[in-house]
Amino acid sequence: MLYKYLLVELLAVTSSPDLASLYQLLAKQERPALPSGERRAILGYGYVGEEVARAWKQEGHELWATTTRRERLGELAELVETPLIFDSTDPSTNLDFTADLDGILVSFAPSKGSEVDLGQYRKTFLGGLQRLVETLDRRPRNTPLQIVHLSSCGVYGNRHGALTNETAPIADPHPVNQVLLQAEEMMGAIRSDRIKVCVLRLGGIYGPGRDIPSMLLSAAGGLVQRNGLNVPCWIHRDDIVRGVCFAFDQGLDETYNLVNDTQLSGQELTDRLCERAGLPLAKWLTIDTTDRVLNARVSNEKLKQIGFSFSYPCMVG
Repeated sequence: MLYKYLLVELLAVTSSPDLASLYQLLAKQERPALPSGERRAILGYGYVGEEVARAWKQEGHELWATTTRRERLGELAELVETPLIFDSTDPSTNLDFTADLDGILVSFAPSKGSEVDLGQYRKTFLGGLQRLVETLDRRPRNTPLQIVHLSSCGVYGNRHGALTNETAPIADPHPVNQVLLQAEEMMGAIRSDRIKVCVLRLGGIYGPGRDIPSMLLSAAGGLVQRNGLNVPCWIHRDDIVRGVCFAFDQGLDETYNLVNDTQLSGQELTDRLCERAGLPLAKWLTIDTTDRVLNARVSNEKLKQIGFSFSYPCMVG
């Protein structure tokens, strides 16, 4: 129908239409998003999940998404066809809808800090994953499924700044990291010839609404109450969205570090930011103030080697 309309328009402006003119006219038209036939869910519609939903909506996917907060259902409904409440501690909610999907993004948010009620954390985080595993166990065996599970590079802990890839041994992890690793194992255990599971270990997330460089600059001339010798890792929210889409497009079935190229200690990073802004340097402590530490130069080479590129490769130029 679209091409019929364009042809009529073309004939109205020229008596001898040719392919070059037709291509020029087509190029001016906004291309509609075509339905892909994919049925996908986002389990944990947070800072990242919302942007993934926006990207998938543009691709024409039919979407489900979950939140634990009833007041957010209206917000979810702006982007997804089926917004749902899911609380792993509430037996009246379930994930039965996932048994008939083509793809699932598992984005249950882990704790944002080291101070956490581990008992409650295990109950809610791992409990939600266990409910998902049980649901997928009842799934028709001949139906393919792609899962992307968002984890954290925090699981590497303190490797004293060593270059670290996905094969690095993880010894004596912090209790929070033990939960994250157990979650990865739970997801990996459901891999089969019909179910692919890609685990993306994320760096610290920055982006719109999370302007980490500005936060670091606000410490200029002052003292940061954390160990500036430790090496964290970072990833822009938009590159997480691109990484999730890449994993689905490529059918990834392994664990990958999704971090950018920044491999600077906290002190080095703030020094560069302050120098560029012409501000006095901030000073960091040289001892740990928390028992949960990431200190590793996390490599993203595995993901790059299969063709992924970053829109935001470095936090500082």
